[in-house]
Amino acid sequence: MAGALDPMTLRFSIVEYDKWSGERLSIPGDNLGFKEAVVRTAGLIEAHSDSHFCLQPVGFIQ
Repeated sequence: MAGALDPMTLRFSIVEYDKWSGERLSIPGDNLGFKEAVVRTAGLIEAHSDSHFCLQPVGFIQ
């Protein structure tokens, strides 16, 4: 796909938001590779049922 970024070449922060208010609560993971970010987020989802999580790109793997 022309112009698409491969997520495996990016670094991510995990950002936690309150499910009801949308307020940002924390950044429980910073500067993680894609696989590690997905695995850690999956664990957080199980432990924090009142939160939403998103992976925010923060840079490229160098």
